[in-house]
Amino acid sequence: MQLRDAVHPVALLYYKGWWDLVNSRSVAVVSSRKPSLEGLSRARRLVRELVADDFTVVSGLAAGIDRVVHETVIEEDGRTIAVIGTPLSHVYPKENISLQYHIATHFLVVSQVPLIRYESQDYRLNRFFFPERNATMSALTEATIIVEAGEKSGTLIQARAAAKTQAVCT
Repeated sequence: MQLRDAVHPVALLYYKGWWDLVNSRSVAVVSSRKPSLEGLSRARRLVRELVADDFTVVSGLAAGIDRVVHETVIEEDGRTIAVIGTPLSHVYPKENISLQYHIATHFLVVSQVPLIRYESQDYRLNRFFFPERNATMSALTEATIIVEAGEKSGTLIQARAAAKTQAVCT
């Protein structure tokens, strides 16, 4: 686990679930919130291969590819970690509520977002927690696979963080 060795070391994490998963071999799979059909198909295929090779698959529980990544891991009887950009008690996007609950119950959900700060500051500032989420995903994993990304995508934040600490596969 590279959390302490990251460019910006993570001092405190909140989690629900099976913490020991952070000690398993893991790969992050990230991409666009508005993926192409080819991107969705590619993500499913990649995740099936990773599960077959006994990797824990990490993603951000966002809309689009992240959701498909977690669902495919579960369908394939693999292991997954969701690193979220909100406090553990919040769900974003709302349509992921049952998926986040399932992952927290059977696998692991991780956040570095403190509840009191999140709820007390201007809600527009909370978007800055999402780049931190990407850096945390890089620190938790051996490699990052980027399925596809737009020019202004948060996925590119993950790519930069991963390039500093791990292998990057595109």
